[in-house]
Amino acid sequence: MLIKEKNVLIVAVDHGFCSLKLPHMVMENGVTKIPTESAFKENTIFYKGSYYKVGEGRLAMKDEKTEDDDYFILTLAAIAEELKRNDLHHHNNVVIAAGTPFGRIGKEKNVFAKYLDRGFQEFQYCGEKYSCRIADVKIFPQCYAAVANRLGNMETDQLVVDIGSKTIDVVHVRNHRPVETECFSHPQALIDCTRKIQNVIYNQFNVQLPEDKIHAVMNNGQCRGMSAEIVKTIKEQLTLFAEQVEGKLKENGYNPVITPIIYCGGGAVVMRLYGKTVGEHICYMEDVKANAIGYEFIATAMYKR
Repeated sequence: MLIKEKNVLIVAVDHGFCSLKLPHMVMENGVTKIPTESAFKENTIFYKGSYYKVGEGRLAMKDEKTEDDDYFILTLAAIAEELKRNDLHHHNNVVIAAGTPFGRIGKEKNVFAKYLDRGFQEFQYCGEKYSCRIADVKIFPQCYAAVANRLGNMETDQLVVDIGSKTIDVVHVRNHRPVETECFSHPQALIDCTRKIQNVIYNQFNVQLPEDKIHAVMNNGQCRGMSAEIVKTIKEQLTLFAEQVEGKLKENGYNPVITPIIYCGGGAVVMRLYGKTVGEHICYMEDVKANAIGYEFIATAMYKR
């Protein structure tokens, strides 16, 4: 988002453990260092004398996103995409808007901001030269950001449940404001669900099932070319995962039968297809870019004051 009157380029990025989300696009979060210049310029970054392929496959799970440069290299790709959208190759006042899990923002906010705040950068992306000065980094809580642009239209008492790759973030919104003491993060989400399904399928059918096959059933309830028995077993495991999500809400004092809930993140479609509790009080935000859109919304509001 280019704010011309303030000469600020806001680059909103949701650094997911499976994918990188911008307000206008989604890409896989793979980062692979390659020994020489790539035969194809697409998805290639040249940075500090090295070539990298980005957006192809998924990064291995990390304990911390800041443990190496992978997520910063992905951030450079996001900066380039935002520059390109605005017909630019350089900007001297880039503000990165990103986020961390709601329950860990106090611990991770400053560390992640410092990791991303690296001043002037020069690099190539998809064969084009780009440069920028990272002037500031804003870190916002996930889940809250996903609904930030619609808080005023929400119920006076509502639960927002963001089911991501690594965490499930739960934010209780009362009178259009988050009640921080009643919010929490749970560290087992879609990646754990996918791994469990892979193990079950291997044990029952002696088949090593790729993640994309499981994701097809997650998102569509079916997968072409896969046996009906395997699809049935995947659905049973997804139903169990949805029951566990609802159980975690109950453990924390929220009964899904009577609590207005907005499910968002990659798991929103899982809850819609496989969740036990349904009704007019249950809503689903299935745009996985929702947090990135929220980061941009909040940061833009800050700079337009």
